[in-house]
Amino acid sequence: MAIVEDEARNGSEEENEIEVVVEEDDADQDSDDSDDDDDEEAMEKKVIDLEQRIAEDPYNYNDHIELIQALWSLSELDRWRAAFDRLQQLSLLRAEHWLLRLQTEETLAHSPQSREHIAKLFQEATLDCYSIPILSEWCSWSLSAGEAVSAREQLDEVLRRAGADPLSGKIFWDAKHELEKAKLETMSEADPDYKEQRLRVLWCLEEAVSRPLLRGDEAWPPLQELALAVHDQDYVDKVKKQHDAAVEYLQKITPFEDKLLTLEDPEEKCKVYLEYIDAIKELSKEDKYAECDSNGILKVVYDRATSECGAGGAAGALLAALARLAQRTSSRAGVQRVLALCARRCPRRALFWVLRMQQAERDEKDFDEVKSIFESALSKGMESYKQAESLWLAYLEYTRRCTDFDDAALVERLRRSCRLAWDSLAEAWGEEANDCEVPLFWARLEYKRIKDPVQGREIFEEIFKYGENKTLSKYWEALIHLEMTRDPPASERRLRELHRRALRSVSDYPPAVARLWTDYERDHGKLATSVECAQLCEEKLEEWRESYQAMKEKMMGQKQKGKQGANKKSKVDNKKKKDEKPSKGKRKSDSSVQSSSEASEVKRKKETDMEVDTEGDKEGDTGGGLKRSHDDDTEAADKKRQRRDSSTETTGAGREASTLFVSNLDFKVNEQNLRKKLSEFGDIVSLRVKAGVKAFGGSICYCQYKSPESVEKALKEDRTPLDGRPMFLSRYSSKKSKPTFKYAMTAENNKLFVRNLPYSHCNKEALTEIFDKFGKLKDVRIVTFKDGKPKGLAYVDYEDENSATEAIKKTNGLLVADRNIEVSVSAPPPRQEPSTSAILGLPKRDTGGGMRRTQLSSFIPRVLQTPSTSKSTTGNQSNGDTKRPLSNNDFKNMLLKK
Repeated sequence: MAIVEDEARNGSEEENEIEVVVEEDDADQDSDDSDDDDDEEAMEKKVIDLEQRIAEDPYNYNDHIELIQALWSLSELDRWRAAFDRLQQLSLLRAEHWLLRLQTEETLAHSPQSREHIAKLFQEATLDCYSIPILSEWCSWSLSAGEAVSAREQLDEVLRRAGADPLSGKIFWDAKHELEKAKLETMSEADPDYKEQRLRVLWCLEEAVSRPLLRGDEAWPPLQELALAVHDQDYVDKVKKQHDAAVEYLQKITPFEDKLLTLEDPEEKCKVYLEYIDAIKELSKEDKYAECDSNGILKVVYDRATSECGAGGAAGALLAALARLAQRTSSRAGVQRVLALCARRCPRRALFWVLRMQQAERDEKDFDEVKSIFESALSKGMESYKQAESLWLAYLEYTRRCTDFDDAALVERLRRSCRLAWDSLAEAWGEEANDCEVPLFWARLEYKRIKDPVQGREIFEEIFKYGENKTLSKYWEALIHLEMTRDPPASERRLRELHRRALRSVSDYPPAVARLWTDYERDHGKLATSVECAQLCEEKLEEWRESYQAMKEKMMGQKQKGKQGANKKSKVDNKKKKDEKPSKGKRKSDSSVQSSSEASEVKRKKETDMEVDTEGDKEGDTGGGLKRSHDDDTEAADKKRQRRDSSTETTGAGREASTLFVSNLDFKVNEQNLRKKLSEFGDIVSLRVKAGVKAFGGSICYCQYKSPESVEKALKEDRTPLDGRPMFLSRYSSKKSKPTFKYAMTAENNKLFVRNLPYSHCNKEALTEIFDKFGKLKDVRIVTFKDGKPKGLAYVDYEDENSATEAIKKTNGLLVADRNIEVSVSAPPPRQEPSTSAILGLPKRDTGGGMRRTQLSSFIPRVLQTPSTSKSTTGNQSNGDTKRPLSNNDFKNMLLKK
């Protein structure tokens, strides 16, 4: 209860009379406190729920942001910062969320340590994205926090990142100029640092007019005034020449800047950025633009492009180009910053982490610091096995360079690292790690540097246990070479036995090991051993040639061509036949009819079988040279052929199950990129590309994997883009069957159909951000044309119907960008069956929807191509019956009647 004293209540006439009023507000106060407690408890419960969801799915960006907002409402500053740090470790932060944190931290910073922390946060923010609002905030904070020296250092950091930006760089040079000018105004001419400070002001103006910056000409009048006071007219003329070149440079790149301002689609922006970069490279070759800092502009454009175009394949190439440019033109600190930026924006590629380790080694950092970079890279998870292997090999090479082979402890550290690398790759990548370069590197170290051939042989014996390594010639060649060159070399008996074992085991390319053994016997062997070597090598090579020839004939279609050639006449017979006059009115001979029928039968068989090679290319093979099989040759050749003949059907069925059919590829598809993309699903045995198939709207491909599991894995990634165009992935079947639509054709209450989408939001990330608020999403599918461009349509699939119903209520008619989207339950209209009765005289439509013209349709008169509905009044009419409709035979007789 509250007691209120009021001297003027009820018109009291006595001055000293005080009325005491008791207000019943304590209950309300308690009620408010109770409501606050309830809100706080609800918010704490929400925080617990969000933390549990993040523990289950740590890469859901929106859950992290929602948790950060909830913690801020609870005034949990430490937990709020920890949540931000956790999200920063897992993902790139968006510019708006970085700006939120930076502005909040600025209001809390009151000590030199906290200001240093904010400066570090600004640097980390620019690694995640190139954002003018963030850089402007950094610039403003630098001018308002700290002394002039500290502010100058921070502004220089901003200028290193954005001072060369043609669109926005002038803003930061103006800030630098204002800082130096303010410092100059506080000094007198008698001050010893006055002249130096005036030169700083002049330098800011000179940089602003000498660079191709928007509104850079505004700095020319103050520069001219100050320059004449400090220097002579020659200096002014020199700067004027640079300014004119910068203005001309700006005019040539302005069209690219204007175009980028109007685009929203990341892919279209990326194309413009690539053209922009090429234009800058061409301008940098001209001498008159030497002072325009083309390298600085390139760095800014690379930074902007990788921020705005997403983390696609082009981003990796742009970042690699930025890293190379920085290594050529930047200081050590600049190179470190750029490499950190590249690794931050593309964390699952080994290249940038390897460059960071190499740069740290150049800077003579200690072993633990380089190791920490490597461990950070491992924690990100590489995007493919080759990337992971490259990362491990780079670290092992560094460890080898740091190893003194006379120090047993360092040698043991190197061995432990090699063992860890081999085991880790095998555990993470399974069978892909069978053919691994790490054990070969380790074995060479054991033989050549550590001088322990026993350990080296044990490594090779372990290599031969995995996959098909025992049948691959490259491992046997390496082992034989190391045994022959070791110190001391192995005995003749051991080397000869090693050659025999290699010849028995190798099946991919026996000529390699046969040549090694033959050369060895020529140099060291006796008559008996030389004869034995020649005999065994010839038997092995003869068996291999037969297998290789059969494979070659199958691939090139030589068997079918041979059958056709057997029925063809020689050139002499053909010439004689031309000289003879053909007899009129006679049919072709039976032999010629039989020959043509056999040829057509072979052609039909070739078109319908469409078999894929069982013994295919190794990765990187483009079809030239010798193909190497991976069959195990431990059994005799006769048994092997018998087994192959008896299991033709089983092999064909297994091959068909392991083959993937890929369509809708680009007409000029890059086979190297295609092989690299398809190899993500499994080991490729054979890859056949048929370029420019119009019936399929592009090129097609038959990809055979080692196992059917790879096909199943690939089918889950249907519509995966390759060079911006979606690939259609399906199972291969030698028997033609009617394709089935893989999505339901009936109403699905848990699936939404979204129309009228702006093209900028036709991606999974944007739609997920809109629709995941209403329930757990099962799938988001964007509808595109064959060339990969979106149609403005999408399907959003929820786990349950309630979520879908709630989403329709909240999103139907929602304004997204500049369009009101339409959201409804997915209910495709029933598919109309094609009509079986065609109007006489009109061309028929096939079931696929295309038009087929018969040979006679073009001869039908136009009047007969229009169906008549009138009753016939002539002819055989009785009792009002209509005339009998004409049949195809009637028309045939009419057309052929003379």
